[in-house]
Amino acid sequence: MTSRSKKANTILLARQFHQRLVWLAIAALALFILSALTHPIMVWTGPQASKFFPPTMTISEQTINGVMETLKNLNGKNARIVKVVPTQQGPMLQVTTEPTQPREYYPLSNNLPYSPLQQFDRQQAEWLARYYTGTNAAIKSIKFIDSFSNQYPSVNRLLPVYKINFDTPDQLSVYIHTETNALASINNNWKTSLQTIFQWFHTWSWLDNYPTLRVSIVLILLLSLLTISVAGITLLATVKRSQSKTSSQRYHRKLAWFIAMPFLGLILSAGYHLLQSEYGEAPIGMRLYKPITINTPGEILNADSLKGIELSALSLLDYQGELYFRASKANGAAPASTKPHQHHEKASDNDVRNKRFDGQTKERGALYLTTAGDNTALSDEVVVASTALTYLSATADKLTLERVTHFGADYDFRNKRLPVWRVTIDNAEGDKLFIDPVTGILVDHIKKAQGLERLSFSLLHKWNILVPLLGREGRDIVVVVFLLVMVGFGVMGIRLKK
Repeated sequence: MTSRSKKANTILLARQFHQRLVWLAIAALALFILSALTHPIMVWTGPQASKFFPPTMTISEQTINGVMETLKNLNGKNARIVKVVPTQQGPMLQVTTEPTQPREYYPLSNNLPYSPLQQFDRQQAEWLARYYTGTNAAIKSIKFIDSFSNQYPSVNRLLPVYKINFDTPDQLSVYIHTETNALASINNNWKTSLQTIFQWFHTWSWLDNYPTLRVSIVLILLLSLLTISVAGITLLATVKRSQSKTSSQRYHRKLAWFIAMPFLGLILSAGYHLLQSEYGEAPIGMRLYKPITINTPGEILNADSLKGIELSALSLLDYQGELYFRASKANGAAPASTKPHQHHEKASDNDVRNKRFDGQTKERGALYLTTAGDNTALSDEVVVASTALTYLSATADKLTLERVTHFGADYDFRNKRLPVWRVTIDNAEGDKLFIDPVTGILVDHIKKAQGLERLSFSLLHKWNILVPLLGREGRDIVVVVFLLVMVGFGVMGIRLKK
């Protein structure tokens, strides 16, 4: 067979695939693109928080003394997390005993019974819900949630949370994670409707109970788009421009040159994401550090070593069987959020919202003290390295530690916690751990394959590569324009088919 006949056969085969799969590909294109448009629409028109950062506090000498007095009366108590948190009534000691149970709270005052305040975790969630929304509307219901669902999917990462439903015309609801004082999600009727469209026609998550069926349907749709795209690119490369018979064909061809590669990136990253999430190794997810037994000396911690240092957090950590205080040096208060929907404040609103996605650390370092109040030579690097090896049950792997102060492709804003330490393990699996130094929690744990998938999805599907150049809103505008161009391209293809 001559090279000319091979080329002719290639063109014929590509044209056949391109034409015979057009209707299935058009259906797939319509489902994926129209549902994808709901995502930026949710960001632009969905309910917005009144504040985007958790409440802050200053740890005073009185607070430190109150912590010690409280801990003395809790000696022998088993816990997973012990730390001071801001509340409506001022700083309190928050104790987590089990990961899926409500947190316990102890006032930092003398002459009080040292038992947890009844139902205070629920009150904390209500206070935070009003703090983030700025609403005084009546609360219809509060529900404690300890598992993910279609209404609160696993993409939100945080559990357990409280769902607070407000009595408002738009049925405003928020999900509050009290351990981090974080707003995990905010919804109303409009956003819920858009989310439902996205789940039905983009992720097909309504078929999660039938994973084989779900994967098969989505793969068939993606493969139809991939096949017709590859066939189209083949025609672009082999058929001369002069052979385009009509103006519609010429415009279709010219447009194809601009959209072909970005569209292939969308398809391939979507398929990779689908297969990795369904058949790859399951994410390890958040894990709490080993339980500790509260055991502090009788004397009150000497706060002299902390004088002149503004502290924003205080927690109790285990390091090789001994308890230490970790005191966070304040990094300044989070920027105040402006009130939404006021035109003259729009620029500052957008700036604060963008900072929410970039992240902002509340500390500029930490001091470690023994429970007797003595300064130690301990540092985050030493404690986090030991914690990482404990999680992995390893002893001799080479570690690389890096302090993470902003969200990125491998550690995004849904995790809420900053700063964290990224611990990269020099082993065959390429383990990468993200550890919260305040609590010792393993926030996230990914391996090499999972990391590659996250990177491809971030760059090729969410187009986060544009964020440093255009900002998040600019990226969203480019994505919407591209999707609308694809709609026009599909309509043009239908006209050519006819």
